[in-house]
Amino acid sequence: MNPEGWYDIPGYGGKYQINFYGRIRRVFKNGKYKELHPFIKKSNGRRCIKLNCKEQVVMKLMQRTFFGELKDGYVVYHKNGCLTDDALNNIGITTRAELGKLTGRKNHCECKIVKLDNTGEIIDFYRSAREAGRKNHMSYQTILDRINGRVKGLYAPDGYVYVKDKDGAIQKAIRRIELENRRETGVTFTAAPDVVFDF
Repeated sequence: MNPEGWYDIPGYGGKYQINFYGRIRRVFKNGKYKELHPFIKKSNGRRCIKLNCKEQVVMKLMQRTFFGELKDGYVVYHKNGCLTDDALNNIGITTRAELGKLTGRKNHCECKIVKLDNTGEIIDFYRSAREAGRKNHMSYQTILDRINGRVKGLYAPDGYVYVKDKDGAIQKAIRRIELENRRETGVTFTAAPDVVFDF
C-alpha cells in the first residue's frame, strides 16, 4: 500500500477516506476534500470521529479499511500502548485472551505476589494478582489495593496479608504484622532480623 495514499472507508460509498496515519477526510461530489478532526473521548482515551452523525472509533475504522472483518475472538490493539497513535504500523491483531495478558502486565496485575499468615510466615506464592484473587476467591482488584497500599487495613477479607514478592515489601509486611499482634496482645515481640530471600 501507499503510505501517502487515501482509501475509502467501507460502508460509506466513498464519502469518507482514511490514510496510513489514521487521518480522515470527507470527499465531496465536486471532487474537493475536507480533512476531519477526531476528538479524544474522555471515558476511554481513544480517538473518535463522527461520520454521518454517528460516533466511530478511529482504530476500528483503520481495522475495517485495512484488515477487514476479524474472526471471532480476535481484536485490534495499539502495539505501543498509546491509544491516540492510530497509524497502521501501530495496530496489531491478537486474541482477547492474549490482549488481556498484555494489558494485565501494563496495569501491574502480573507482578508476583506473596501470601503471609498472621505470624508473618509465607504461605503461598502467585504469579499475578489475578491468580492470587482467583485462588483465594477474591477479585484481583482487592489484591492490587493491598499490595499498592490503597487500603489502610493490613489483612485481606480472607484474613491473610498479600504483598509483592520483593524483600523490602515482605520485611515491611512482617513488621506490620508484629506491630498489629503487639497491639492486640500487649506482648512485646523480638523484632525479626532482616532476611534475604534467595529463591
